[in-house]
Amino acid sequence: MATAEADAHSLVSAARDLIHIDDPQTAGLWPRAAALLGRQAIEAAMADLWRLSAPGLEDTSAKCQLLCLSHFLGDPDLAGRVHATWHGLTRSCHIQTYELAPTAAELEGWLETVWDLAELVAATLLRTSAHDRVRVDPRTPSGLRVTTDPRTKEPPSRLPST
Repeated sequence: MATAEADAHSLVSAARDLIHIDDPQTAGLWPRAAALLGRQAIEAAMADLWRLSAPGLEDTSAKCQLLCLSHFLGDPDLAGRVHATWHGLTRSCHIQTYELAPTAAELEGWLETVWDLAELVAATLLRTSAHDRVRVDPRTPSGLRVTTDPRTKEPPSRLPST
């Protein structure tokens, strides 16, 4: 069975929908379901970032990825908030005896952090993608040309050396 990989923004949107939709069928279930979607959104955003910035890092543990996040995002404050959010969401996903599920307010705060991460990663991907497609070529009148990998017809992941 083929499954489509969801992006971080759609996962956060789905989690927010669970929080705001009053449905008796999801009573008591929505907090942990929203937490799980939020955690998956963090992992999806980091996987996108690693595929482009540090291939192979997506195969390491979550702890390792979270520790590297500050360096690759360039925003230590957001990286710290993502780290704390990931741990809060992880705790919420696991049902513990005598432990309450997260409140809607807690989830909203965590999901805001996840959305910020998804926005920054999306901007980084766009910026890097545009940078990879354009390289300086002094032989052309404008000095710029679009380069693509002839095997895949897609932009190369790294700029070729000139």
